[in-house]
Amino acid sequence: MTLVNRWITGLFSLCAGALMVAPSAFAADEPAKRGTQELGSTTNNDLTIARAALGKTFLLSASVIPQAGAPTSGGLAGKVVRFELFHDGVDLYEEIDGIVVTKDLPARRLLTTFPIVSMDDGKIVIDFNKGMRRVFTDSWTGGGTRDVVLEVPQSRVFSVDKSEEYLVIRQSVQARDLQFGANREVRYEVRYFFSPYTPLPKPGKEQPDNETRYVRFFETAPLLELTSGRGSSRIAHFDVSKPIQFYYSANTPSNYVDAVKEGILYWNRAFGTNIVRADKAPEGVTAPDARYNIIQWVPWDAAGFAYADILLDPLTGESKHAQTYITSVFAIGGRARARSLLRTLTELAADKKTDKKDGEPKKTVMFAERLPFLEQTSACQIDVQAMAADMAQGIQDLLASDSLSDEAVLRVSQDYVRHVVAHEVGHVMGLRHNFAGSLATTMTHQELDDWFKSYLVNTNYEAFTNKVGSSSVMEYSVFKARVFDGWKMRISKDPLPYDKAAIQWGYFDSKEAVEKKLLFATDGDIYRYGDVATFDYGTDAVVAGYADLAATIHTLPNSIIETFISARAPRDPRDRIPLEEVNLNPSGYAANIAANIAHMLLWFRPDARSLRIENEFQFIGDLNRKERFEAHWKSLNDQIDRLGGIDKAVFSALPLDLKIDSKGEPKGVSVAEKLNAAGLTARLEKLLDTPSYTNFVGLDEKKYSFTKEEKELIVKRSKKFFEELEKDTVKAVCKRFEDAPRGLGMEATGSLGEDDVVAKLEKKIAEFARTVIMAPDEEKRLKGKVDKSYVEVVQFKYDQETRLAAAKMLNDKTGSYRGWAVDAKGDLNKALKDEVEGALNIANFKDFKDSILSRPLREWYLEQQDILALLPPKPGK
Repeated sequence: MTLVNRWITGLFSLCAGALMVAPSAFAADEPAKRGTQELGSTTNNDLTIARAALGKTFLLSASVIPQAGAPTSGGLAGKVVRFELFHDGVDLYEEIDGIVVTKDLPARRLLTTFPIVSMDDGKIVIDFNKGMRRVFTDSWTGGGTRDVVLEVPQSRVFSVDKSEEYLVIRQSVQARDLQFGANREVRYEVRYFFSPYTPLPKPGKEQPDNETRYVRFFETAPLLELTSGRGSSRIAHFDVSKPIQFYYSANTPSNYVDAVKEGILYWNRAFGTNIVRADKAPEGVTAPDARYNIIQWVPWDAAGFAYADILLDPLTGESKHAQTYITSVFAIGGRARARSLLRTLTELAADKKTDKKDGEPKKTVMFAERLPFLEQTSACQIDVQAMAADMAQGIQDLLASDSLSDEAVLRVSQDYVRHVVAHEVGHVMGLRHNFAGSLATTMTHQELDDWFKSYLVNTNYEAFTNKVGSSSVMEYSVFKARVFDGWKMRISKDPLPYDKAAIQWGYFDSKEAVEKKLLFATDGDIYRYGDVATFDYGTDAVVAGYADLAATIHTLPNSIIETFISARAPRDPRDRIPLEEVNLNPSGYAANIAANIAHMLLWFRPDARSLRIENEFQFIGDLNRKERFEAHWKSLNDQIDRLGGIDKAVFSALPLDLKIDSKGEPKGVSVAEKLNAAGLTARLEKLLDTPSYTNFVGLDEKKYSFTKEEKELIVKRSKKFFEELEKDTVKAVCKRFEDAPRGLGMEATGSLGEDDVVAKLEKKIAEFARTVIMAPDEEKRLKGKVDKSYVEVVQFKYDQETRLAAAKMLNDKTGSYRGWAVDAKGDLNKALKDEVEGALNIANFKDFKDSILSRPLREWYLEQQDILALLPPKPGK
């Protein structure tokens, strides 16, 4: 976690967590309005406190702004505080409501003491800088770290200004965590906001546990109720008795202004009235600013992506002011820009940049400097690598289109920005992520692809106007689906169903989301449900895994060509790499392919959980365990049938000579082509002669073309890459199968099937293992001596690590029952043993020892014995 984020978890929380007590606790002694004349400043930036303000309550909130990378902010947890005068200083106390369970026993929570500079009958002047030398890192999640602090060894208040009802104090600090990083200091600006505390007459609602299964908002950290000690929280929300005014920053590029505004105003559709407004912020106004809710454009491609940041009333959950940061990574203005971003995103996805001279990894810089002992607590906690990988795949698909124009790229970018802004403003409205939104799509993967092709040429997409890509903009869906939602936002006036139901639930107590049992899952549910993930798409997880596999293989040639374009024509000529030095990484691509297959295998596990299926049950527990397994089993079989059977779904794309029993072509998805080096090389060579690549626009927006010699080099290097990719993919998939339990059928039916989908899967695994272990290299033989005789033995196609992984696929722990692979292992044992003994003429030796073998043959023999040890013979043999 980063130090800025520890601050965010700390003293003054952001969106989801702060403190809450009943507003009536302070209403009696606070006037409805108080002017900022109670607090002021001197020319030396000391703080002045009117004597009349002593003992009165103020809302203290703050933002912390890193002074490295992009100086964007993170909101800190709000506190209701009061000043009290003593002979040697002015104390700042936190109100105890909600922190103690009884007022019969006195309590005083001292936050800090400010030295007195001077005083008279009307006011006291204090040194705010010297008093604010500790930061309480109490988490907005209510994790019990209220009294843990960060040390501030050096600081300076450099500005104190009145801004409407706020007094804004800006302090430069050096911060240090004594527990986790005593020798590490980082630099921040902390911007404090003091205002007279006047709570809303009606606080936000408390979220009933039985309803948060279907909808959920951010909420304040729970405070203890008197006597009972019950924790109580309120949802984050705006005061809807007045318009909700947003401003987009003045530096927003002109060709994205409409997209940003429409992303903001989208929420009027959910409210059912024009309560949300959007205008341009005054020049010079940047986030965070207590006067404005700002959509801040950040011109930095490698800074990350977007996030929302809120400063809440800690007692009622009211959003006092908020800011959203949108980076220029989304501004894909044309083909050259797309290629430039593709390179940046590829580096971000790997979370490193490799120095072209020495190959040493260099850490990619994000929004703020990262430190291991601090955690992110912004409203939108994104996995930057996953986001970069998804967006890179989307841009790669975009660049693969022969009909792509700069106008189409800009349109894609604008619609994507529409979605992103609406997503972040949704957080500001109080909504948490809904990663189940994509489970409610009404479009197949194939239909989404068909729409995208029509969309790029800006015609023939009328058939898709009534389709839904997701039930909510609060989802992290795949690139094309987010563009689709942005497009729908532009051409339609209807909100997505979950978004409307959530707003109506949180602000007006509607029960539609609960009554309709809307699909909902947020951040913590990613680890609970297999079909709840970021950057996924589709109602069925097995089909989605197959669709991802098809897309990964299909774009391989384009991806390789784009790698050479990045080297040949980088944004800055100083970064140019000779094509002879371009390095391709087959193991990385193989890992992605294997991960797609592993995602399909996940659903054979009895412990795999599907939100889409479980959402149909009133409760989840032991009493309906059997029924849930049966529902999962039925869904698995239905999906495998739609993909053309288990062979077609899982094995047809592998670069092996396996007999594929197909029940037809997959429905609703593109067919995953077989991973074949010769075919992929031929397709790459053909692509090099298409208009997209004969005269291409480089990352520097200049036109280039590859020479004949460069094309020959690319084809030759790619051929070698695809050949290695075949082998690396087999190895990676074998390792995935080694840990792929498949006991769902037994749990669902209570017995083993002779010909069910699990039995067919295990039969094919045995064939897979035999093919990998026994496949010979047709071009190589190994020569050596056995005693005094020369012999030749077979060289196997796959290396020893791959063959061992194939043998381990037949282990007992992952099978449907303990003896599932006894016959397969026994048959393989005999086949390999016969091969070894026949090749070495072992039958001619009365007492064979490996010591009679020459060095190459002895190594070969011992390798086969390692594999045979994993493949015991059949009992009695």
